Amino acid sequence: MPIGKSDDPEILSLKGLHLYHTNVSNCSMRVRLLLEEKGLKWTSHHLNLVKRENLKDWYFRIHPNGLVPALVDDGVPVTDSIDILYYLEEKYPSPSFLPQSTPEQQEVKDWLDLAGQIHVKGVKTFVYGGAGLVTKKRSDMDHYAQMEPDKELVAFHWKSLDGFPPEEIEAAVKILHEAFERLEKRLKDHDYLVGESYSLADITWVVQYVLLTRKGFDFSTFPHIQTWVKRLNIRPSYKIAITDWSQ
Repeated sequence: MPIGKSDDPEILSLKGLHLYHTNVSNCSMRVRLLLEEKGLKWTSHHLNLVKRENLKDWYFRIHPNGLVPALVDDGVPVTDSIDILYYLEEKYPSPSFLPQSTPEQQEVKDWLDLAGQIHVKGVKTFVYGGAGLVTKKRSDMDHYAQMEPDKELVAFHWKSLDGFPPEEIEAAVKILHEAFERLEKRLKDHDYLVGESYSLADITWVVQYVLLTRKGFDFSTFPHIQTWVKRLNIRPSYKIAITDWSQ
């Protein structure tokens, strides 16, 4: 779990939960959802990615990859949305969104791992390629490449400047369809992704639907996923964590 240590006085001085995030980001949305579901008080630090606020030197001191979201809990930085979910679940266990049984906990982990596996080549490629999204300029890239240790991300953003070739977007759509076919199969006979209650798995995946729908992904062949989303979007946390940030 990427729990960091900081010697930066400004970071160390932060008391309570501070979330650095952006509005319509699947990774940001899932952390906001869990914070609201747990009823935790948190301070919002909204970053405008179009203005490249996440590429400022001060933010790299919080998140060494310059990604959103990042959580700071009493001066301790925690990065990567999936790891933040696990951190919050362990640090603030009530109410719990992990099943009690070991087999079902493994099922949750499998769903969260799958979300991580398809993030760059599936979700990000579709969102950036299909929608023509660019969050970095050529003038940013030399500095970004120096600051960013993840060279796969550097290569991704270089490529996004010129647009992704059709075959890569098609490959992303295939990756997404295969993943959502797994959800559809599970949700055909169940209300939730794991067990019979709302869990970190649902929190992790419902935001994929939200983001991809906004970017034009076709969910018309996944009726059980659509029913599941309707079930989840009536939860009070959904309005606060997703709808209110999507205006």
